[in-house]
Amino acid sequence: MNAIDSDLYADVLAMGGLAESIESVARSRGVDVGRVAGQGSSGAGQSVGAELESSRGTLHVSLGTESRTFFLGIYERRFVWAEGATEEVDELVDAIAAWRGGMPVDDFAGAFPFMTPGRLARARESGDVTRAQWDWLCTAEVYADERSLVAAFHADGRFHRLFPNLSHGVLRLSFGNGVQGARELHIEPLGSGAYRVADTDHAEPAEVVASVGEAVAAAARRISGS
Repeated sequence: MNAIDSDLYADVLAMGGLAESIESVARSRGVDVGRVAGQGSSGAGQSVGAELESSRGTLHVSLGTESRTFFLGIYERRFVWAEGATEEVDELVDAIAAWRGGMPVDDFAGAFPFMTPGRLARARESGDVTRAQWDWLCTAEVYADERSLVAAFHADGRFHRLFPNLSHGVLRLSFGNGVQGARELHIEPLGSGAYRVADTDHAEPAEVVASVGEAVAAAARRISGS
């Protein structure tokens, strides 16, 4: 978005841009939103996006182009805490202040029904995000084709502390809660029951095995010293 639509956002323009409008409305409502960093600018120099920091991720705010919409996404690296949109800047500012103030996820979703918590937000808040991810991969219908692979590793018990994910049929077991760049074990189906087991933290070649049981054993050898 290179310009703010004056028909949709006359109030935002009058306050000098999106970041400035968030700060202005926060002052008028007596709520604390912290420092608001403007993102991008229109031809007239007004900010068309905004970012704010919190103890639970970065809050990203942007404007809709087809209708009056304030989009709010709360992310911690690739983790989604909550996403949503509202037509009202007052609601947007109140949601920002509540989140930064530490409002629990369930209370936040109840107070601001336009915001939808991420699938694992409640689990992360309670400290059970890895367990919740295992449970989801073991039961989600979208991963029915990979269920036997996931179930075999889950049933083994030695991998419960690793954060699991599936990408293009490859089971990825992260040592860093799924954070990009963290060490991972990759278990890749090769067809005819064979699997390739690789460790992103080691230079030795991947190991090709003939069954899911052997893949579990090969992966377990790679975490035995961790």
